[in-house]
Amino acid sequence: MSPIGFIVCGPPGVGKSAHFKKMLSNAGIKKKIAFFDPDMRSEKTAEERSRLNLEQVNEAIDSGIDFGYVGTCGGKRLVDIIKRMKSNDYHAVIAVVYTTLPVALERIQKRIEQPVPEDVVKDLYSYFKRKAESYMKLDADIYLYNNETDFNLLLSKKNKKIVCRDADADFYFDVSRYCSGSI
Repeated sequence: MSPIGFIVCGPPGVGKSAHFKKMLSNAGIKKKIAFFDPDMRSEKTAEERSRLNLEQVNEAIDSGIDFGYVGTCGGKRLVDIIKRMKSNDYHAVIAVVYTTLPVALERIQKRIEQPVPEDVVKDLYSYFKRKAESYMKLDADIYLYNNETDFNLLLSKKNKKIVCRDADADFYFDVSRYCSGSI
């Protein structure tokens, strides 16, 4: 059986860490996995926490360890992780979490630990508005969630088969376009 790499993506304040176990369950992952979340680290800067987490992910992949990684997944980083997983015979699973920008900002303001500057949240939210749809093309199982008020699974894509649960809910892009059954 292939090792599993479970990656949860989204800007700060959407609820990636808070709902990690529920996302694992929705993906049918029942085994214990190593969990890497930069917000759980104690280093002072976000850059250092992210860099060290990425090192842990790469070490896990090299060792064939099942893992979960929570991050913003911006830029080329996600594509590189997936390529590395695929070259090491991993089963790749990506979950993307959404909420509106005002809700994300409100959640961030309530954080006691690991605060994120408002301009960073806005920039990352804008990035996801532009790029989140490109995740649908990744060579991985995909799960899309809306976490505006309740944590809801909108769409799942496994083995190129798509199941829509709430295609009309808000997300970074129009999910309903993918609800014909497969891509």
